[in-house]
Amino acid sequence: MAGKYCGAAIRFLLRRFSNRRFFWICVIILSLWNMATIFMLMKNRSDTDSTSIGVTTSYISWINTFPAVSICLSKNRITKEFSETVKRSSADGHSPSYTYIRTLYDYLFINPNNLYLKEEYCKDFNSTCGVDIVAMRKALFASSCTEFMEKIYFSEKLLPNCEEIFKFHELEMGYCFLANNLIDYQSIDKMPLVYSSLDEFRNLRLVLPENQPYFNALAYTITSDPSVHSFNVEGIENNHDVIEEPVSQRMCKFDTETSDNDVLYSFSTCMSKIRSEIEMNLCNCTLFNHSKNNSINYCGVEGISCLDKGNLAARVISRVSSNMACLPSCMEQQISYKNHNDYGDSNMVEIEITSPPTAKYFRTVTQTKLDLVVAIGSVIGLFIGASLLNILEVISIIFSKIKHTFTR
Repeated sequence: MAGKYCGAAIRFLLRRFSNRRFFWICVIILSLWNMATIFMLMKNRSDTDSTSIGVTTSYISWINTFPAVSICLSKNRITKEFSETVKRSSADGHSPSYTYIRTLYDYLFINPNNLYLKEEYCKDFNSTCGVDIVAMRKALFASSCTEFMEKIYFSEKLLPNCEEIFKFHELEMGYCFLANNLIDYQSIDKMPLVYSSLDEFRNLRLVLPENQPYFNALAYTITSDPSVHSFNVEGIENNHDVIEEPVSQRMCKFDTETSDNDVLYSFSTCMSKIRSEIEMNLCNCTLFNHSKNNSINYCGVEGISCLDKGNLAARVISRVSSNMACLPSCMEQQISYKNHNDYGDSNMVEIEITSPPTAKYFRTVTQTKLDLVVAIGSVIGLFIGASLLNILEVISIIFSKIKHTFTR
């Protein structure tokens, strides 16, 4: 039975294809369908996969920028100096309670990672718990690295002035000192701390006084014990035409692609900006950041309580992850933490690159607009045998027919 149907189908096709017009109609329809399918595949690849990242290991020598280093003042125990300052600022001359002093101390070191504050201890005072919190921060906190750094070495060479390396900023994490940061330099090439694969030493060493305050970098704690933090670094370079590709395709941003004229783009500055926007929308106030170093919209005690109840961190993460609001930087290095060692007999903190990079990532454009045009021309030539001259010839014939029709 199956053979009978197959034979009938073959005879039907032979009869139909004996008609040359029907045969060529089928061929043209099939060619156009295949051509349209391939067009969509090429367009989709051009829109989503025009760049690629490879690894190169062939080099003579590389000049690398030392990773950015941030040192921020962090909360430890209440000092006698702070307690005396609070007592002197008391309006009625009475000695304030320990709970009130503790609340002010928490307020002094408030940051997005820790918004817990006992609002009830400030209910009888103004919005900033009875003090000028901005003035108190300026009076008690160091605003120059010379106040807590005795010496600074880079690649085992003594640097004359730490202020040329560590710039002071009032950020959302508090009073911070930044080295090799895009906030202070117009491009990565202008940063002062660089090293090459030929350098014997690739480290930054800070010598601190014995009565040092307690500091905390964004991820790793600095204590009074001498310590060495070791990292591995892998650089990344971009071909000159990568920046011409749409951001949606390369899925990263260059430092010049910023909406803030004062600060170059980086993932961290983008996160800070979004956090401030969410804070203003949520509680009509914000914590300090690099672009708003004043107290006009700085959160009071009620505002901080509002941010804490509003689950600020989760809102920021949700917004960034849901619509890719903050893309990674195209220029930032890949940094991985290796280990931490405590040794030595001085108050010293060292940040070192364990070994020169053996590989470097390289981002290139794999398909340009010209490649897309060439591919389209090849497909048209393959399926319908047409070239630009053929297309122009067809257009010329059509115009001639139209002209002949209207001039008769």
